[in-house]
Amino acid sequence: PASVVRNMCFMDIDLLTSTRTFLAQHHLFTPTARLVVAVSGGPDSLALLHVLVRLRAAGGPQLHVAHLDHGFRGADSAADAAFVHDQATLWQTPISVEHQDVPALAQAWRLSPQAAARRARYAFLARVACAVGADAVVTAHQADDQAETVLLHALRGAGPAGLRGMRPRVPWAAWAHERSDLNPAPPPALLRPFLAVARATIVAYCSASGLTPRDDPSNRAAYYTRSQVRATLLPAFHALNTNAIDALGRTAAICADDYAFMQGCLDAIWPTLVLGEPGWLSFEQRVWGTLHVALQRYALRRAVALLGQAELSFAQIEAARACAADGPGKRLNLGSELVLETEYTRFLLRRRTTPAPNNAPQLAQVSLTLADGSTPLGNGWFCIVQAEPPAQPSSWWIGLVGVASKPLALRRRRPGDRMRPVGGSGSRKLQDLFVDRKVPRAQRDAWPLLVVEDAIAWVAGLHADARFAVPPEQATIWVGIVPQ
Repeated sequence: PASVVRNMCFMDIDLLTSTRTFLAQHHLFTPTARLVVAVSGGPDSLALLHVLVRLRAAGGPQLHVAHLDHGFRGADSAADAAFVHDQATLWQTPISVEHQDVPALAQAWRLSPQAAARRARYAFLARVACAVGADAVVTAHQADDQAETVLLHALRGAGPAGLRGMRPRVPWAAWAHERSDLNPAPPPALLRPFLAVARATIVAYCSASGLTPRDDPSNRAAYYTRSQVRATLLPAFHALNTNAIDALGRTAAICADDYAFMQGCLDAIWPTLVLGEPGWLSFEQRVWGTLHVALQRYALRRAVALLGQAELSFAQIEAARACAADGPGKRLNLGSELVLETEYTRFLLRRRTTPAPNNAPQLAQVSLTLADGSTPLGNGWFCIVQAEPPAQPSSWWIGLVGVASKPLALRRRRPGDRMRPVGGSGSRKLQDLFVDRKVPRAQRDAWPLLVVEDAIAWVAGLHADARFAVPPEQATIWVGIVPQ
């Protein structure tokens, strides 16, 4: 009927116009731009490629098709790859096709088949994008996919980070992090031009355009949760609200804005909250304690991502928050890869294989005989013995007198160690002195003690013994502990 033809024409124009507008918004509707188009052969990706080929003829970007055969369906997967290759050739578009044994990769990576497929697919797209010098990678995720994603995340108990679903534009670092060995300049973003387009519109476009996409029956397999959401949950939502797809899309957009706002708040506080090096991050407890619980959760999730680890569960995040608030000397294993350790003024989040950073001297051996000059302690610290006072007074230097003929040494603490700190009354246990000065428990055993004939003269940087301390002008030997 004429009305159906008119509706198809309007739909055709809308799909072309919306895609052209999307590309223009991202400064990519130009013949000098180059897009890598992920094409599986299904209706969504075939329609996307067809639209982009038409836009290319109207002055749009150059195209390069990328197809990954995941190896899940044997001959059928190979037939999909051949179909996409033939279609790209017909439309005079260069193509990269690759086969991977994703079932084997899933076992090796200890991931679900879908998670392994996603990882392999995005790594492949990143390689192709770098090889052809692409300005962006485009995928055919559409509005129904977005609705399914929001519902899946809601079922798992997600916050705004999950309920925002997929984003129309994802920067390179967020989508291609699995390929950190690649460093394209400029880095291509991942774009989803169809994210606001309903699946029914795309199917109608394929029919009106004479396209015959491939069918992947695994998309309907009941053992995939997404397939169950698609077959049962979305129709139930649609029965209650015929605009359910749009409503879930709005939820994703609102949550994306809320998430961006929270990340901006976290960006503002991050420099005063966190210090770190590869393998570990240190959180300032004074700043941490002022954060709203929502920002604490986001901060931990960001830290885990920066350490290159898989996202923590809500239970793990809450356990980490509780441990951080539980005082110094606590330790929490977060999965098999991460450790959280609390100190007096900070807590550390580090990979299990990365040693905790030392911001204080630590003796690498049980005892160490000292001589004039510089003696390495280990971990980048040195002990200096000299006749002259230091250029700048410091608690990390002590002046002594009357010890020139006596042996000097550094040693670690022993059970029952005591000393008579300057300004105190009587002797005290070293353990109590360490607690008073809030020395992290992990640093106490290897903390350097200066001994004269086996009597403790100085707990380096903290306390001098009253029997050895002298006014600076009387000192004839100076001992200092200094970093490299």
